[in-house]
Amino acid sequence: MEELFDSEAFKLRYDEQTNSCVLTHKTYGDRDNFRTPLMHAVEIIKKHGCGNLILEDACEERMELSDDDLKWIKKIIISKLKESSCTHIYFVVGEEEAGSDCGDLPYSLFADKFKTDKVVSEQFALMMIQNNCEVSAASEVSSMSREHALIYMGLPMDANDFMIDEKFWKLSKQYRGDNSPEGKQKIADLSAAYDIATGRRDERVQKAQQREQERKYFGKTGDEWRTYFSYTWYKYLIGVILLFLLGNIIYTMITKPGYDSGILSIGHFSNESEYIEDFMTTRLGFTNPLVGFVDTVVPNDQGQSQQAYADQSASTLMLSCPNVLVFDEATMPYYYSNLDDVSSLYNFLRENLSEEQFAKLRPIYMSERDAQQLLYEYEVSYGAEGDILDYDLSVYDETSVMVGIEVLDQEAISALGYENLWPDYEPSLVFCVYVQTMDYSDSELIVYRLLDAVL
Repeated sequence: MEELFDSEAFKLRYDEQTNSCVLTHKTYGDRDNFRTPLMHAVEIIKKHGCGNLILEDACEERMELSDDDLKWIKKIIISKLKESSCTHIYFVVGEEEAGSDCGDLPYSLFADKFKTDKVVSEQFALMMIQNNCEVSAASEVSSMSREHALIYMGLPMDANDFMIDEKFWKLSKQYRGDNSPEGKQKIADLSAAYDIATGRRDERVQKAQQREQERKYFGKTGDEWRTYFSYTWYKYLIGVILLFLLGNIIYTMITKPGYDSGILSIGHFSNESEYIEDFMTTRLGFTNPLVGFVDTVVPNDQGQSQQAYADQSASTLMLSCPNVLVFDEATMPYYYSNLDDVSSLYNFLRENLSEEQFAKLRPIYMSERDAQQLLYEYEVSYGAEGDILDYDLSVYDETSVMVGIEVLDQEAISALGYENLWPDYEPSLVFCVYVQTMDYSDSELIVYRLLDAVL
C-alpha cells in the first residue's frame, strides 16, 4: 500500500513498485518549511530501505535556498541520508537542465556523497529506476546509428525529445516486472537504443574526442579548469586573503619594531575610522601601537563564510599581547579566559571621570562557571553533546569577577568609529584588559583617556 503525505507545502510518498521515496516541494519557505519534508523523507527511506530519493521543485518560482538552508543540507540532511539506505538521488529540473551534471549548488552538495542525476520528470526518474539492470546491451544495438535507433524504437526520423521519451516509457512498460534473462536483455537493449536516439551517446563520444585533441594542463583541458575555478574560486580568494593577513601580521611582528601598546577589537562590528590609531600616537604618545579589528560571530549564527579565518586572525593578533580588548556585549563572554579583572580600572575611572561621564558606564561580571556553562551550550549547539555528557560544572569557581566595562552612550560608540553589524542587537561596546597585557597601568591610561575624550 502506497504511503502518501500531501499538504499545501509539499507532497511526500513511498513508491512501492520501485522502492523509492518521492518528495515534491510545492512552495518554499526557509528553515522548517523546507527542512521538515526532507526529515520525513529520511524516515520513509529508513523504514523501507529505499535506495532512491526523487526530489522535485514544483514551486511557481524556482527555489532560492538561503545560506542557512545550504549549511543545514551540508551539516545535517546529508549525514542523515548517509545513515539511511539512500544511494541515488534524482533531481527533477525540467527539460533545459535534464541530463546536465550536478556541479552547481545545491546539487553539488549531494553529488559529493551520492550518485546523482538531473531528470526531466518524476515519471522519467521512476522509469530509470525500473529499467536499471546489470545486463549489457547487445553489440549490434550499442553500435547503432541514431537513425537505426529511431527505427528500432518505431519512431520517425524527425522525432523530438518528447516523442522519444514517451515511446521509451511505453515500450519499457511491456518488460516491467519481467526478471527473466530475456526480459532483462530487452530492457538493456531498449535503454541503449534510447541513449543513442536522444543523441546523448554521440554527444559523449564527441566530447571525449574533442577532449583528446585539446591541450592538457596538469591533466585538465582549459574548459575543465575554467569550470573547476568557477565553482572553487572563492576558496582560493579566501586563501590569498588569509596568506596576506598572516604575512602582514608576521612581517609586522618580526620585521617592524615591537609594539609599545595595543588595542584589539573583536566582535560583529566594523571600524573604518582611524580615530583610535591617531589617538594612540598623537594624544597618548605611543610610537608603534597595534590597532586591530576582527569581525567575528560566536557562535556563528549569522552565516559568516570566513568565520574560521576570523578566529585565526583574532588568535594571531593576541600573540602581540595588546593592552586593551574591545568587544560587543554578545561576543565578550566567549573570550572569558583572555580577560583580566578590571575592578581596579573601574575604580580608577570612578576617581578620574566626571559623575556624568561615569554614569554612562556599566560593569560586567562573570564567573568561571558561567564561562564553562556558555562553552558547554556552544559545544552542544554544534552537535558535540555526546562528547561531553560527563561535563561537571561544579568543579568551576562560581565567584563573579568584573571582566568588562560597557559603554552605554551610543554617541560615544559612534565617535570611536564602531558600526554595529548585528541585525537584532543594539550597538554595544565593552572595554576589557587582556590577561597578558603589556602593562596594566598603560591599559588603564588608554581606556581612561579614550572614554574621557568621547563621553
